[in-house]
Formats: sequence, C-alpha cells, structure tokens
Amino acid sequence: MGLCLGTELTEEKKARIRSAKIDRDLYEFAKMEMNVVKILLLGAAESGKSTLVKQMKIIHSNGFTKQELITFKPAVLDNLLTSMKFVLHGMGVLRINLANSRNKVHAHSVLSCGRCFDEDQVLLPFLSHAFSCLWSDEGVRSAVARGYEYELNDSALYFFENMIRITSPEYVPTEMDVLRVRLRTTGVIETQFKVKHLVFRMYDVGGQRTERRKWIGCFEDVRAVLFVVSLSGYDMTLVEDPSMNRIQESMNLFSAICNNVFFRSTSMILFMNKLDLFQDKVLHSGRHLRLYLPQFKGADCDVDSAAHFMASTFVSLNATPSKLIYHHFTTATDTSNIQATVGVRIYCLVFSCLSQGSLVHATVCFPLIHHCVSSGHIHHPR
Repeated sequence: MGLCLGTELTEEKKARIRSAKIDRDLYEFAKMEMNVVKILLLGAAESGKSTLVKQMKIIHSNGFTKQELITFKPAVLDNLLTSMKFVLHGMGVLRINLANSRNKVHAHSVLSCGRCFDEDQVLLPFLSHAFSCLWSDEGVRSAVARGYEYELNDSALYFFENMIRITSPEYVPTEMDVLRVRLRTTGVIETQFKVKHLVFRMYDVGGQRTERRKWIGCFEDVRAVLFVVSLSGYDMTLVEDPSMNRIQESMNLFSAICNNVFFRSTSMILFMNKLDLFQDKVLHSGRHLRLYLPQFKGADCDVDSAAHFMASTFVSLNATPSKLIYHHFTTATDTSNIQATVGVRIYCLVFSCLSQGSLVHATVCFPLIHHCVSSGHIHHPR
C-alpha cells in the first residue's frame, strides 16, 4: 500500500513538472509572439505584391545568395519566351508585319515552343538566335512600343533590353532580374524579417479571384494590412475576367477589406504602386485617365493630379471616418524607394503598438519613439 502511494506521488510530481514546463514554454512563446508584427499583404493580381516581398528580403535579410538567384533562371527564361509570344500575338492585333520576312521562321519557332531551356537550364540555341533576330526587327520593336494597346506585361521591355546577357549560357540572374520576373502566387507565402529586435511577418496571398478564399486564415492578430494597387492598370482588364477593369476590381476589393469587421482596428496602408509605369502611360500613351474614370477632371498629362485623384478615390471607400488610411506612391522595383517608404511605415506601426502597450521589446529597439510616446511629445504619425 505504501509502495503504491509512493509511486502515485512520484507520477503526480512528474505530471506537475511536465505541466510547469508546458506553462513556461507557452509563456515564452507568447512573449516572443508579442514582439511579432504581422502584416497582411493584399491586392488584386499583378499589383506588385510579390515584388515587395522580394524587396523585404533584399533590404532586411541580406538579399539573395548566388544559389538562390540561380533558382530564378528558368522563370526568367520563361518570362522572356512568354513576352516574345505576347508581342507576336500583339502584332496580329495591331496589324503590324515583320519588317524582315525571313524572321517569319523565327516567329514560328517562338510561337511553337513550349519549353525554352535544356536539362542544364541553358536556353535552347535556336531560341537564342530567334530572340536576337526578332528583337532586331523594326516590326517587333514597333509592337513593343505600342504594348499598352494589347496589355503587354510590365517587364517585357526590360527582358528584351537585357536579352544578350539573359540568353548567354553562363547567365546568372541579378537581383533586378528577380524583382522583374513574374511568378504567380498561389496559396499563402510567409516572409519573415527583423528590424532591430522586432520580427515582422509578411503574408503574401495570391491576388487572383480563385486564391482569395485563402485569405481568411491570415486575419488573426494582424497589426496592419498593406494593400497594393497597380496605378498603371487603369486602362487594363483582368486576365480571368476581360469584362472587368483592373482598377475597378481593386476598388471593389479594397472596399471589402477596408470595411471588413476583422480589420476594424487594424492599420490600413495603401501602396499606390507602379508609379513609373503610370507616369509613362499618362504622358505618352494617349490613354487618358478620364476615358476610364470620367470623374477625373484634371488635365490629361498632369501626372501628379491623376495620381492623387486615384489615391483619394481609394481612401474615400473607407466607411469609417475615424479610421485612418495611410497611402504612399511607390515603384516596387526601386529598392531605395521601397526602403524609404517601408521605413516610414515600420516607424508608424511600432508607434501604434507602443501606444497600445503591445510590443514588449519595442522600448529597446526604438527608444526615441518610446520616450516621445511616454512624454506625450509626438502624436501618431500619419
């Protein structure tokens, strides 16, 4: 009897020790999570969300290693092939002929090609020659210059202008190539980076309509929603629904997100992205903003007025007057622009969390902000 009682006490003591360890582990995990700033990256397809994620790695995580850069090589080569195919189809739409009739065989080679590289990820020799001949053709160049008229992808010209480097057998992608390459996001991609001792987790979710049902699982404990808009998409339609204008789709989506009950007290940040392409389109394409958004009353070539009209249109979709919407004009492929813009937003997020007392180590990471908050010297940055 005494032996049994002793055994029971021993088991009970072991259980208490296990329970105490679990409690300690949970406490440490909870403490660590209090210093995690969770950012949900949302927006319609092809708005530049994934480019922003790559920029976070470049800016805050020491960039890409050579081995990581090499993994993007197939995607870059595939983007080059897809872009040239798109131009050749665009020539048919615009009724532009090849300037050199001998390039017809090269056009056929490109259009009939499914895979553009061999097992060693080297571009097939006949394609390298075909690309070179086609890019030298004045008909192809004329079609590229009118790419707005058939919605040529944003990075096509970049890849064409870097064709000699990209098609060489020894080619290794650069960070700019990686920023420019288009890879469709499916599911949810988590990117983690540190600023001082704070951990930021950014969740990039596919922007296509079929991907959006996956967003709901990312809503918990979000400190900020970063919504990305492609300014240059004002004259374009969705790939999955050619009847829907891209800006209108973004407006519908932003309204639904901004006014969602999940985000009642969540910081809302608007990145009005692709400002460089927007400026070029407004100034040189003849595709005036008023033709697609009749509410715009500014001058046709007034880029500043047009950009601020777009931003104010999105901000006006907020149905809660007390809720602040922060907006920035960005070019996601410009590292210095993104570094400066994200730096401002990180400052604001830390400030907001300090005000709510929800970041344990923020006083160590950002002592100046903490001093100003506690002394009442500054107000919430807007």
